[in-house]
Amino acid sequence: MTANTKGIVKYLLSGLLIAALSFAIVAGANKLMKDFIADETREIAAAAELAERMRLRAEQTENEQERLHLEMETLALKAEKMEAFYQKYKKRDSYHYYGQYYEIFENVYEPDVIFIGTSHCAHGVNPLYIEEENPEYSFFNFALNGSVPSFYKDWYEIFENEAEHPLPKVIIWCVDWFMCDTGWLWRRITFDSPADMPLGIMRAIRKEENKLISSVEASPAPEDEGAPEQTAQTAAAEADEGEKTVLELLRASVKEHGLFALDEHLTVFLLNNPIFSSRDRIPEMIRYYMNGRHAEVEKPVYVEPTFEGRMLSEDDLVLPVYKHEFLRDPLGNLTSDYYKGYIPWEADYAGSNETVGCIHNRDEWNTFLELLDHFEEEGIKLIFVQCPEYSGANCYLRPKYNEQLAKVAEKRGIPFLNYNEELASDLNSDPSNYSDWGHMSKKGSTAFSKILAKDLKPVLAEVTAGEE
Repeated sequence: MTANTKGIVKYLLSGLLIAALSFAIVAGANKLMKDFIADETREIAAAAELAERMRLRAEQTENEQERLHLEMETLALKAEKMEAFYQKYKKRDSYHYYGQYYEIFENVYEPDVIFIGTSHCAHGVNPLYIEEENPEYSFFNFALNGSVPSFYKDWYEIFENEAEHPLPKVIIWCVDWFMCDTGWLWRRITFDSPADMPLGIMRAIRKEENKLISSVEASPAPEDEGAPEQTAQTAAAEADEGEKTVLELLRASVKEHGLFALDEHLTVFLLNNPIFSSRDRIPEMIRYYMNGRHAEVEKPVYVEPTFEGRMLSEDDLVLPVYKHEFLRDPLGNLTSDYYKGYIPWEADYAGSNETVGCIHNRDEWNTFLELLDHFEEEGIKLIFVQCPEYSGANCYLRPKYNEQLAKVAEKRGIPFLNYNEELASDLNSDPSNYSDWGHMSKKGSTAFSKILAKDLKPVLAEVTAGEE
């Protein structure tokens, strides 16, 4: 063997050794991150087993006071689990992504009126003030940053079928004149699906809960020993169905986008390897393992209902509330002010006369119309709302696309509350109400939510007239 050949072989072997070591390091780090994430979901789901036992006891007891006590304890567990979820993910950017997927799968608030839309709605509509004015309804704001109609088509499939969330009576779609711009509005359901992203997390929690609840329902009855183990094994097997490896996901990406769509394939690879997709959590993960798998959490104030030594009634079955210390994420979201999907976003803004346009995607518009058809077929009433924008900005295409929205609303009999045209007010011209030309500040969103609450009252009464 010549010296050159030996050099090439040595070079190749060195390269293979470095590649193998790199793979081993990445694989090991990836496993640590996966275990870290799995521990989080198990801790959050832990209350499900006890809550199910209490629910079954409440269902079986004939003593009214005992039933009410058990149901109050079940509500306390529901609140504790939701608090555990908040504690795990409160420091992630844009906590509202996580909180909204939590509500889809857990149905904590049982909303019969929901908001959907873009970040203008997520940061602009606070259900707290809407429900104060309209106590006969329960509200939740499911708006998510960067959401185009095709995102909501995929989202609603999960909402209705996978999460099996009860259908609302009314959907209030906070429509934007730029809502069909796929360059501007970036959100896709695949961004939320990986293991440490909001949808992936809730899928893991749901699987863990199903296992725990199945073990309760399959507890040995005196006359039926042996069956529970089989049921629990079946539930575990069913919970693991549908999981795809990264290689399978890459193959699907190649099939959908073609071999040379390298950006798409790289995105799939990075999003579905937690050590890459959750690299911002590596310091947190290291602290977690160094602390003996114990995560430090804030100790918030717990606000619970009181009933001062009297007999319980149905009115006492109120979800307990946790209050938190002030927390602001690096993007400017006030995480501690999160409430039923709403989260204020704060940034310095003194007003400007910037020019803002958009590129209207016809496919997105058609998807929007298809979704309206689907909601109407299911008997869900619709209301359009357009959140206020700063009037100093030159949104030159807004009249054109708002006219299209108005025509759709008129043709379908959908009420349309447009706070940039016929319902515009002094709120639009005061820059202190905004964090940029289109997103309201906490001050602005509070003022707007109170206005919207009053304006919605007769509209909700009209669209729900005749319903029980």
